[in-house]
Amino acid sequence: MTKTGTTESRELMAVWSEGHGSIRRTRLLVGLCAGNFLEFYNFMAYAFFAPMIARTFFSQHTPIMGLFYSLLTFAAGFVARPLGAWAMGLFTRRYGYNRSLTVTFTLMAVGSAVIALTPGGAQIGMLGSFLILIARVLQGFSEGAEVGPTTALMFLVAPRGLGGVFGSLQYFTQLVGAFCSVCVGLVLSTLLSHDSLYNWGWRVPFLLGLVVFPVGLLLRGEIAALGAMPETEPLVGRKESTVGEPRVTLGLVLLIFIGVGSGTVSHWLRTYNVSYAITVLHLSPASGMAAMLLGLLVGLAALLGGMVIARKGLALRSWVIGIGIVNTLLTIPAYYICISHPKFWSVTALNLVLFTCSGFTSAPLWQEMLLCLPHHSRGFVFGIVYALAVSTLGGLTQPAVTWLIALTQTPMVAGYVMTCAIPVGTIAYALLSSIRLRR
Repeated sequence: MTKTGTTESRELMAVWSEGHGSIRRTRLLVGLCAGNFLEFYNFMAYAFFAPMIARTFFSQHTPIMGLFYSLLTFAAGFVARPLGAWAMGLFTRRYGYNRSLTVTFTLMAVGSAVIALTPGGAQIGMLGSFLILIARVLQGFSEGAEVGPTTALMFLVAPRGLGGVFGSLQYFTQLVGAFCSVCVGLVLSTLLSHDSLYNWGWRVPFLLGLVVFPVGLLLRGEIAALGAMPETEPLVGRKESTVGEPRVTLGLVLLIFIGVGSGTVSHWLRTYNVSYAITVLHLSPASGMAAMLLGLLVGLAALLGGMVIARKGLALRSWVIGIGIVNTLLTIPAYYICISHPKFWSVTALNLVLFTCSGFTSAPLWQEMLLCLPHHSRGFVFGIVYALAVSTLGGLTQPAVTWLIALTQTPMVAGYVMTCAIPVGTIAYALLSSIRLRR
């Protein structure tokens, strides 16, 4: 009887596990999660310190327009994501995951070094803005190349039946990276004066990222040290059976694109709430950072709960659709309360609502997207689709919302966009689930 590509892969992984032990498999997963965490820590630091970066490099503009230009530079990194996913996807297929993940991590560190060490606009003028732009492009290229390989490997090292849940660890480590980044921001905004934070304190998170770079490189080297593992070796010359595997169709790719696109718009709106609190609601940096920290903490707990629900299959479709409806109904009132009562507690409540609902539904959505793709091209296809969705939708979310708020003088714009994004993702999940169940 002919084996499917997935069955063959699982048997190869089982043979590898017997020869090397489950401890080494765990080390591989830890290396992937830790490296991915450090990537996103560096990436998210810019988003949380965008108001400070705006004053350093775009001080000639009003605060809201300075934030717009700062976030537009941030968005430039997203444009480079598809190129990174495509180029490093081919690099991975030729040279293997080990070299690919080391290259992406190094590029992220170089980008962080440029951001941390570039003098402000008052010292070198427009050259500073240009260097920050180059740094963001490097980071975007790195992040686009990171998602496909790490997600595919997390899926493959999982025990039988847990591939989709383990694949969602990619998003979990994104939240952990964001959580640690905002923790640094809260400490700095509490200990430093306003002027010190805006003049030089915002550079500290990027310098810390450089300090931990050798640790991340060591963990990535740990992946290479695990020895010959079927899924980490180059794919050139390997022939894998695809009999019985799900086919990649245009409709399937579009649904995954919509699912990722909806998720990335809502994700970047949630993480926008630091800049939103500081620049739009005129709260202190410490209040904005603390509110985000509490939201991320609850979101992480909800994501773990969503993983358990996805694993147990507890009326999964009804659960995800129900949470999507609740999230949609609560979003507008939560934003309205923030604008009517711009206080620490109202922004915290907004973050708690958004991150809790998202956490409960993220794992099921990632599981459906990964399970719908064939094993032999999961990392490459998902990496490309993810990068395209994030670059075209996620990258423009924060600058576009900032520009619309400045144009219309309506802070509710963020709530309106979020209310549109959530149902779209819920519908995409329902359709992906239906497609998989019909197979």
